Amino acid sequence: MKLARNLRQRSGRKSSPARMARLPYRSRSALLSRGELAFYRVLLEAVGGRFGISIKPRLADVVWCPPRLFRTGVGARVSQKHLDFVLYDLGTTAVVLAIELDDRSHDRDGRQARDQFVDEVLELCGVALLRVRAARGYDWRELQARMQGVLRGHGARGRRHEREGQ
Repeated sequence: MKLARNLRQRSGRKSSPARMARLPYRSRSALLSRGELAFYRVLLEAVGGRFGISIKPRLADVVWCPPRLFRTGVGARVSQKHLDFVLYDLGTTAVVLAIELDDRSHDRDGRQARDQFVDEVLELCGVALLRVRAARGYDWRELQARMQGVLRGHGARGRRHEREGQ
């Protein structure tokens, strides 16, 4: 907190009303909502330092899309969607597991279509996915067991390890 405050003070830039009208952006107070933060804290315990945790990466950061298609609807569909969390290997940064925290918004028709698309893309690309229903509280041991179960099941199906573009 103190470091962030010092950096803001040192920048010395105040946003003028004219600048704010032209560029109506402001920094967010936090990257995660309260519910996401509560889950993240339990996820940290469940992971126990074994993997890195990426917060809200774009789907396009997890799966590869051919460059010639990236600026088309095909690329836009993956570049404009985010996953909630991605576990990655600390040594190689290889994706280990994608995690989606599903709150009530995932019950809406449009959101269900989005979720189905994400599920299909991740399955096609061989990325394991764990969907967790949002709750008031989480048990890190239960979460850890669910992650291990998904990874065991995913490993049994055989994950393809391919270089991008091949």
